[in-house]
Order: sequence, then structure tokens, then C-alpha cells
Amino acid sequence: MNFKEDLVKTLNHEKPSRTPVYFTGIHDVGFASRPGPAFERGPAGGGYDGFGVRWVAPSSGGGAHIPAPGEFVLSDIARWREDVKFPDLENFDWEKCSAQELEGCNREEKAVDFGCGNGVFERLASLMGFEDALLSMAEDPDSCYEFFTAVTDYKIKVAEKVVKYYEPDYFTNYDDIATERSLFMSPETYRELIKPHQKRLNDAVISMGMKPIYHCCGKAEAIVEDMIDCGYIAWTSVQPSNDIVAILKKYGDKLAIIGGYDNNGLPGRPDATEEDARAEVRRCFNEYAKYDGYIFFGIRMTNTLDFNEYMKGMIPIVEEAVKCSMMAR
Repeated sequence: MNFKEDLVKTLNHEKPSRTPVYFTGIHDVGFASRPGPAFERGPAGGGYDGFGVRWVAPSSGGGAHIPAPGEFVLSDIARWREDVKFPDLENFDWEKCSAQELEGCNREEKAVDFGCGNGVFERLASLMGFEDALLSMAEDPDSCYEFFTAVTDYKIKVAEKVVKYYEPDYFTNYDDIATERSLFMSPETYRELIKPHQKRLNDAVISMGMKPIYHCCGKAEAIVEDMIDCGYIAWTSVQPSNDIVAILKKYGDKLAIIGGYDNNGLPGRPDATEEDARAEVRRCFNEYAKYDGYIFFGIRMTNTLDFNEYMKGMIPIVEEAVKCSMMAR
């Protein structure tokens, strides 16, 4: 069996021959890749997205794009129809973008995952900032729900283009709604304002022949059952602030867990040594690989905009993970 087969088995909630390593079995396209569709987070290096939000790529974040601080498009959620424009998906060069992102992809060896960035909450936060986004959800939930409905309609149209031009196996919805300590909002608010839209998007994605995965950093263990209800087959970038062992024991046959690596602690920092990184990989395999449903994933940030320099920091993680994977079962 190759690395892809082990990963696919795990995502299908079957027993693999060895614990999968995400990097070796997946070819990322979309939001998680370079360059990725510019209408979601702007062109490589920074610039405007299809919503009119300007993104910047500071070296302190390893070149990851963030909305330009203080430059918000929306000040009142009740005015979203007047102030928010949606990307023109028909005039985007899907053929060129997909060809760039799929270059070198061997589908016999790797499954393809399209990262659909800026889910309903992240999109709202990109337009008005986290504080005002959360205040809007508390003060004007009806307008937020209507806006989330429009964003989901747009996301479904994106998925239709993705199926045509990328033909991916998986469709990952990126929507960070948690901090290292807890959700940004109560579980009840999530269930009222966000969950219905995630489920509707996933229903559409599944009907198109793709399998949905949820990316959410932070401590989101309070909504694991909701993730399953929404139709997600996996939760990715799961950090150890969550009780990963308990989740795998209880839900590992229903929801695969992709992550484990302490990205926010020393192992994920630029000053981490190679041994710090390798030791953290071994900890992940020692603690989680004994359970079905676990896929290793971890990153280490570097204070640089140089992609090659960033990849150097990743080499020890990938090397150690592959070595551990060979011995895990």
C-alpha cells in the first residue's frame, strides 16, 4: 500500500496498514496552496481579493496572508447588501489556476484536497474585524444569518467550478472559530448561526462527489458532534489544546483527526531546534497513533517570506513523521 491508500482508508473510517502522514498522501490545492485562487485571499505576496479586502503577508507569520489591519470594508452588518461585493467567478481563469496548482500531481500516489478558504465566520471577520464580527453576531443575528446564507450560496458556486476544473477527492472548509482556550462564541451561537450553513455547503459538496473536511484551529472539541452532524469526515489542524485521545476513543470511527502537533508551543516556533520538532512528532505518534482515525499533521512557522526557507524548517517534521509511520502499526 502507498501513502495515499493509508490516508484514504483512514478518511473512509477503515483500518489502515500504518498511521498516515498528511503531507505524503495529499496534494493541496486552493486556499492551502500557492498561489491559490486570488479571489479568496488576494494574489501571492498580498493584494486585494474578490470581496475588496486587502491582504498582507508579513514575514512574522511566515508569509501567511491576513486582512490588512484596520482597513475594513464593512462597518454595519445590516448594510452588507450595499457594502459587500462578491467575486466574479465566471471571469476567473479557472483553467490556468487549476493547471498551476495540479502541476506535478500524481493522482495514483496522492489524493487531491481543495481548500475552500474563508468560511462564513472568517469571511465576516475579514470584512469587519473579529471584534465587530462577534458583536454583530450578538447584536444583529438576523443580518448575520442572511449574510452567511449569501456566502454559502457563493461557496456552492465555487464548489461547482472546483469539481469541473480540479476534480478533487476532498473539499476542506476553512473557518477558524476558536482560540487556544475555547470557541470564539458559545456552542449555542455556533449551532444557531454557523452550523446550518456548514451543513448546507457540505450537502452540496457531497452531492457533487467530494468529501468534506473541516479546518478549524484552536480548542473546538465542544462541537465535535456537530461536525459529524454536518457531514464532515475529518477535522484538520487539530491542536493538543483539545483532548485528542478522548476524541479518538469516542469518535474516531466517525471523524478522522488530522493534526496533533503543538504548532502554538515551542515545536511550532521559529526558534525550535530540529530535535524539538522531531521529539514532538514522536510524542504525537506515541500518544495518538494507537487509535484508528488519526492522521499526523504539523507545521513549524518561520520568520521569512522565502518559501524554500520555510520548507527547510518542515523537513525534520516530515522525515520523522514518515519514520514513525513505518513503525506505528
